[in-house]
Amino acid sequence: MQRSFLNLPPRIRGPFFCAYVVAQLVLLLRAQSSPDFVFGFQMFNASSDLKISLFREVRRKGRTRLVPVPNGAWHVTGRDGTEHDYDWRDRVHDGVLSHLDQYVHASYGLEAQLYRLPFALRDVATHLPGDEETVALLAVVDTVKNGREHRQVRFREAR
Repeated sequence: MQRSFLNLPPRIRGPFFCAYVVAQLVLLLRAQSSPDFVFGFQMFNASSDLKISLFREVRRKGRTRLVPVPNGAWHVTGRDGTEHDYDWRDRVHDGVLSHLDQYVHASYGLEAQLYRLPFALRDVATHLPGDEETVALLAVVDTVKNGREHRQVRFREAR
């Protein structure tokens, strides 16, 4: 019969137990400083909402202007005449970040979603082949923390 990995000799069990408890404490303390509280138990989840509005920064005729991107989809005709369709949800599959222009519950906390959004914005901005007029993507986030604190946060990602 095979011997279990955790069937340790008696003299090693004490140090193994201490190392295990120290590792758990390190994970627990680190979780409190992490934006999404990974490995940190929170009995009561914060009741926060957010609404993400997406804009494209477009340069036309020497001027830069912001163009809203309703529902995260836009259409561009390239210099060679080919047409390109882009959709935010083609790259962003997160249940919270994929919903645009509507308030959604900020699962895992507002700070966690605001931490993840720049990464999603960067991913979309770097995967726009054929879109030569978009200079940057801008996400304007309206947040409501616990039903009281209203705040607006902006994230810009240049191409």
